[in-house]
Amino acid sequence: MNMFLRKAKKTMKVEEVTRLLGELKIPIALVFTPTNLNSEKKKFFDSDTYEPQFQYRIVKNKNEEIFKDLASVKEISDVDPRISNFYIDLIDSKREASDLMHAVGNNEAVTDISVARYGKPSAKLFRNSARVLRGRYGRYNLAKENKERDSEMLGYDSIVSVFDVVFKELGLEGWSVNKSLNIAKNGVKVGVKRKEVLVDGNISKSKFQLRKTLVHEVGTHALRSYYGLKSGFEAISKPNLASYLDVEEGLASWNENNMGLLPEKSLRNKAGLTWAIYVGEELSFRQLYNVLLGNFSKLGAFDIAYRVKRGLSDTSYPGIYAKDVVYFRGFRKVMKKLEEDPTLYQKLYSGKISFKQCEWVEDGLIPKASKIPSKNDWIDIFRKAGI
Repeated sequence: MNMFLRKAKKTMKVEEVTRLLGELKIPIALVFTPTNLNSEKKKFFDSDTYEPQFQYRIVKNKNEEIFKDLASVKEISDVDPRISNFYIDLIDSKREASDLMHAVGNNEAVTDISVARYGKPSAKLFRNSARVLRGRYGRYNLAKENKERDSEMLGYDSIVSVFDVVFKELGLEGWSVNKSLNIAKNGVKVGVKRKEVLVDGNISKSKFQLRKTLVHEVGTHALRSYYGLKSGFEAISKPNLASYLDVEEGLASWNENNMGLLPEKSLRNKAGLTWAIYVGEELSFRQLYNVLLGNFSKLGAFDIAYRVKRGLSDTSYPGIYAKDVVYFRGFRKVMKKLEEDPTLYQKLYSGKISFKQCEWVEDGLIPKASKIPSKNDWIDIFRKAGI
């Protein structure tokens, strides 16, 4: 270690570690969004051969100073050893995430770090994704076609009123809806830090789309954050170890599936991302796009190829960003685990935790979530909200 680096404590209290972790700035999603995406997309569709050349923001932060303070922490002194080990692993995970963010534009580094962090699809998972793309939906409870989706559309003010009802019914005290300029068209995103749901100010959704959004964003992401904060350990109320993502996104999809709100298109997109990550590492953007055209529209194929190739610069060269494997893999993992042991469902709401951490709930290290809506509860909530 550089002799000029500050020497961190070997032990720390959880409050101090939480403070330092909270000061880290690692906006990977923002950094991995090319600043020239729209112009490169136009060039791509204006040509039969063009490979996107993505450019990215330069990020400046004080992460290195914070990591110096955390570097030699070996134990969190005032918590159970299992919680202590979680925080030590979290420090390493945040370092890895920061390295990934700063690797943006380096095809090889983005590939290596993201694969190490999120893994790649197994051959079995790839085969299962291919089955979905061939239209074999046997075990999935896909949403039935409904003309309502294209009929009455709700705007921002109406959607805020619906969210307020849902917050009240689920006991989400202090949560609110706020407009956001930095969000996708018609987008909805949970902002954990400020207990808010960020919404596109020009949002327009059908009642079906809104029910799907509520079950996914509030019924999964917001509720797991809410009860994670009640645990006394702030770290499990927000994104933490990379391994939590499989459960976080898998549970959200499971909830949609359980309510009959999972559209065929959504399932196919999850499977398509896994399929593309499996085959796409050695393919250029254009080559991956071309093979995806067998199962998706031109825009759909572009969107999937983009998600797998974001973070890269010259996309004529090999490379992948492996993060989006978590959606299909996580969904199948949650389905399998809950079929084996349905009692895990409530335990998973004790925070943004993985299946392994459910033992913390069983052993009383963190409290069990007190109010998790059942299918009938959601039906009643939708009725009260007028959707």
